[in-house]
Amino acid sequence: MNRPITATLALLACLALDARAGFYPLDFTISAQALKEACAAAQAKAEGRLQALAGETAPDFRKAFTAFGEIMGDLDDETAAPIFLGQVSPDKAVRDAGTDCDTAVSKYAVDVYSRAGLFKVLKAAADRGELLEGEDARLFEKVLLDFKRSGLDLPDAEREKLKELRQKIVSLSNDFSKEVAETGDFALFTEAQMAGTPEDMRKRLDQVDGKYKVTLDYPDYFPFVENAKDPEARRILEGKFNLRGGQKNKARLKEVLALRVEAAKLLGYKTHAHFVLEERMAKTPEAVMAFLDGLRRKLYLKGRPELKDLLALKAAEEGPRSDGVLHAWDWRYYHEKLMRTRYQVDQQKIKEYFPTDLVVEQMLAIYQELLGLKFRDLGPMGAWHPDVKVYEISDSRTGVVLARFFMDLYPREGKYKHAAAFTLIQGRVLPDGSYQKPLSAMVANFDKPTAEKPSLLQHGDVETLFHEFGHIMHQTLTRARYRRFSGTAVARDFVECPSQMFENWVWDEGILQRMSGHYADRAQKLPQDMIRRMLAARLVDAGLKYLRQNFFATYDMTLNIAGASDTTELYARLMPEVSLIPMSPGVIPEASFTHEMGYDAGYYGYLWSEVFAQDAFSRFEGDGILNEETGRDFRRWVLEPGGSREESVSLKGFLGREPNDEAFLRELGIGTPGAKPAKK
Repeated sequence: MNRPITATLALLACLALDARAGFYPLDFTISAQALKEACAAAQAKAEGRLQALAGETAPDFRKAFTAFGEIMGDLDDETAAPIFLGQVSPDKAVRDAGTDCDTAVSKYAVDVYSRAGLFKVLKAAADRGELLEGEDARLFEKVLLDFKRSGLDLPDAEREKLKELRQKIVSLSNDFSKEVAETGDFALFTEAQMAGTPEDMRKRLDQVDGKYKVTLDYPDYFPFVENAKDPEARRILEGKFNLRGGQKNKARLKEVLALRVEAAKLLGYKTHAHFVLEERMAKTPEAVMAFLDGLRRKLYLKGRPELKDLLALKAAEEGPRSDGVLHAWDWRYYHEKLMRTRYQVDQQKIKEYFPTDLVVEQMLAIYQELLGLKFRDLGPMGAWHPDVKVYEISDSRTGVVLARFFMDLYPREGKYKHAAAFTLIQGRVLPDGSYQKPLSAMVANFDKPTAEKPSLLQHGDVETLFHEFGHIMHQTLTRARYRRFSGTAVARDFVECPSQMFENWVWDEGILQRMSGHYADRAQKLPQDMIRRMLAARLVDAGLKYLRQNFFATYDMTLNIAGASDTTELYARLMPEVSLIPMSPGVIPEASFTHEMGYDAGYYGYLWSEVFAQDAFSRFEGDGILNEETGRDFRRWVLEPGGSREESVSLKGFLGREPNDEAFLRELGIGTPGAKPAKK
């Protein structure tokens, strides 16, 4: 039997096994043409079912609200692999087809939520006055609100206008993100210009005419700007990095902002930010700006002295050549220098103790121990690339299989450029009463292994790994009844809370020992004195770090409240005012600010949710950071419900009290001295 036929039969067998095990069968080997056909077929199937629903003459909650959720959930499932392949497929034709599918399905969803016939059926069901409780009542409320926010209370002409605006936004947003993902620019540097960069980085780089080719991908960019001694070389690469997307994306951003304003006004909202925040924990732009302003004032007390320290380092290194300004191409370099000189923390030395495979192995073991889980390595199992691994999750006590996740950790051409957790299949109760098991994928871009060294992680990468895997746990451990509330389908300003909380584990001395092992001899753990120096340096430049986050949040919120005649000029004005570091001349940083396409009026959520993350961690501090019972409580109160109840209720249930910001401020060194973590 020839190999292609054998491979096809093996894949079909795997898909059949997936279905029998309660997993939705996903085919990642699909061709570009087959992907297009699958995407169109899924929409056609959904359309037929939606038309039948719109003709329902005696609707009730089950026939209307539940049925609508099932139709849209099935559409999500049937297009999950096609859309995700747009981010990760090694085949450009498949990636392009996947992006087109994403755009088409997103536009279709805009159309669906604009349909008066469907809304009429839902309203008729609502008018029956059925007594609903819990998740049913919340679904009832949220679905009606979704339709109203799509203009169903507007006259027909205005509703059609709103639909047209939102479909344009979908196309522009996807084009914006694709432009950044497909950036292929690079810089060529001489041996002298590479001085200070890690040796293993230089060895793996391609060379062109005797010069090193440094791309804008994270594994090249960050080690270079953190370590290259030549300020002009750093300036060149930082300039290219912040020109990704270019004028095309600047124009797209301007158009998207204008379309958002027009859409918000049609719906009667003062601004796009007011529209977005109606469904967030913060509720209003005024509350967000007050939060950011208040935090910024406290952060200046740390950030300004930190800036002086870095400028002193620059003056000492550059002497009379120093211009007395900490530029965007300087701050990472002098931060690393400060860590090496004052705290003797050398990230290049530290990463020798964090081989990626070992860190992943130990991270999985820690999550299993903490949350009462068991992970089983299933190998590549028909994934989209040989680098990808598949794991099955079960409960460690009952043995019940709960979910699966994929891990795709290394860069390749055309792949999604950042680190993220993607929901593929959401957990939900199916019509036959069974529970559909979730499927998620963690995508990252860590250094690839070479013939001489395995893949190695800086400590910041270890933190990123724990963060993104926290999202995977949130997505896959859900027990929400409905897709609308499954996994990370929570308020956007809460979604980062679990993943940010889990970052704390990589700052524990025992955990660092456990996860480490020198790549040349795994028995050699991270030395105790090195760990102590790392922990002592944890808050070094924390003021500047959080001011930078505050800047991104302020910029995003300003764009979506007041707009900007020139988005680059606004960036250039706010950046030094908030972050204390000026924007480089000649760049267009907002052209690669992909958060603005999907996290719009929501970047503040990283800071907002971190307040809750540190508060949640305070219970683990009190009970023990590997206390399984506390971990199971976190599963039960926070991870499993998803958005099926108010997030503040979930957090209060876990903590046994109202949430507060004491732990967050204490962690930053700007809180009440002597405050203690609380036990439940």
